[in-house]
Amino acid sequence: MANAPLATYSDQPERTRRIGVLVAYAESDPEAQARIAAFRQGLRELGWTEGHNLRMELGWGTGDPDRARTLVTELISLAPDVIVAHGTPALTALHRATRTIPIVFTSVIDPVGAGYVQSLALPGGNITGFSTFEPEIGGKWLELLKEIAPGLSRVAGILDPGFKGFAGVWGAIENMAPRLGLQLKNLPFQAPTDDLESAVARFAQELGGGLIVLPTALNAVQRNRIFSSAARGGLPAMYAFRFYATDGGLMSYGIDTVNLFRRSAFYVDRILKGEKPADLPVQAPTKFEMVINLKTARALGLNVSPMLLARADEVIE
Repeated sequence: MANAPLATYSDQPERTRRIGVLVAYAESDPEAQARIAAFRQGLRELGWTEGHNLRMELGWGTGDPDRARTLVTELISLAPDVIVAHGTPALTALHRATRTIPIVFTSVIDPVGAGYVQSLALPGGNITGFSTFEPEIGGKWLELLKEIAPGLSRVAGILDPGFKGFAGVWGAIENMAPRLGLQLKNLPFQAPTDDLESAVARFAQELGGGLIVLPTALNAVQRNRIFSSAARGGLPAMYAFRFYATDGGLMSYGIDTVNLFRRSAFYVDRILKGEKPADLPVQAPTKFEMVINLKTARALGLNVSPMLLARADEVIE
């Protein structure tokens, strides 16, 4: 799908509102399909139905900045009434391309610091939406990783150094590490062609290692490579979203990202009915979920404490 055009649904020519949706993951990714299904459900509950009063343009794989720019150009030429942007690369491309088309974002880090909105309470422009994390969550990830694997002494972050959106999160991890007696290392992962496997294998040569996988679009798309590398190296790893743990990762702590897409339908509805993004406050996450994959824990030789299991929202056997 890397070179495929936007997929178009519905061909009602009149009294039909057009919305664009840019999804960071590939169309074949079950997580991408789950998010779009939740978005469609939210729209239907509000009276918007494809083929009746709604036309939807879908662009997949916009976690790649180059692809995001290409699809944004194509989408803007269609003059949609509103655009939903999943992830920072898509929002960055849209922010540069238009200051008039209403945009609702999901899963974006620090939209104020990045300059997408003036403030969370009053965005002030054509952009609003649903942010993903406060920086402090980085310290929580590190604490939980140490709790599930008490023998840790070293932790490597799989991240994209060029993406500044996680600077605050990584800063919180750096602040927490000395308190937990942990040494930190970066394992840059910026493109699918990077030899992540070799980098993880080298890190795993010393005992006491673990991983924190920051939730970049690339890490999500390439998550099976990360799972395999962590397993081969015997490395416990912490992830940001539930789908990482359900797909084979050891543990996740974060928000319900599928629900974010469903909630974004409410902002799309309000914009289509005449409200302006400038007046719709950016919503920060309020509910977090912890998921533990016991099968992966056993494969790593970890004995997860009953207290930690009791605190988990979901345990995968």
